[in-house]
Amino acid sequence: MKYIFLIFSLAGFLTQLSAQSETKKSQAFGAFVIFPIEFPVIDNEEFNSVLNESGFPSSDYSVANLGIGLQLYLKRWITTLSFNKTTKSSYFNDFLTEVEYRSTSFNLGYDLTKNHRYSIYPFAGLKFYGLNYLTRQKTEGEIDFNGYLNSNLEYSEINTSRANLDLGVGFSYQWFFLLNFRAGYLLPLGESRWEVNDGQNKLGNTPVLNYDYYFTLTIGLGGIYDENEVDRRYGVEE
Repeated sequence: MKYIFLIFSLAGFLTQLSAQSETKKSQAFGAFVIFPIEFPVIDNEEFNSVLNESGFPSSDYSVANLGIGLQLYLKRWITTLSFNKTTKSSYFNDFLTEVEYRSTSFNLGYDLTKNHRYSIYPFAGLKFYGLNYLTRQKTEGEIDFNGYLNSNLEYSEINTSRANLDLGVGFSYQWFFLLNFRAGYLLPLGESRWEVNDGQNKLGNTPVLNYDYYFTLTIGLGGIYDENEVDRRYGVEE
């Protein structure tokens, strides 16, 4: 309930700001194709402890995760949709491990500045993240085809995902390009899902894996114009 109250409170605050801004003539309109680089901060200590106790390598995820998305600017409202996915491979004496991080974000922010070239905006939205852990045992030296098919090599793959309320603040400069920095804090919505066999089976009694906050550095290409620029370009007179 406290998360729902927080959402409505923030929505009311942004709506009040929007109503006040309607008295200003200058409103901006823009769109950008964006390429976000996300830096998640994940507490996977307990997860790694359980893996290590079972003889498996740790879940070392990529620090920087690449993505693509779309950012719209409409009358000081900033809407962002993005998807990030990166896989980190680690090689050990006996195992090859791959840890895939992925996230899908949708959020809405409000620009607190009067200059459409610069933006400082709080935002709220939803963020769905997931971590895929795969490890497989390597063979020692050369092995023939039939020998490999009849071997008992260790292989494990675990998927975990969770939905979150995404709250944060962004700072950006936009023209025909976009430079954007965001910091966000995640509040979990519901329980984590732990699955194996491509989601066919669920796991119980799972370790703690928390995604507390993240940072995003974004570049983009597009354009943004205020009403004065549109009037001058198309010869509209007051």
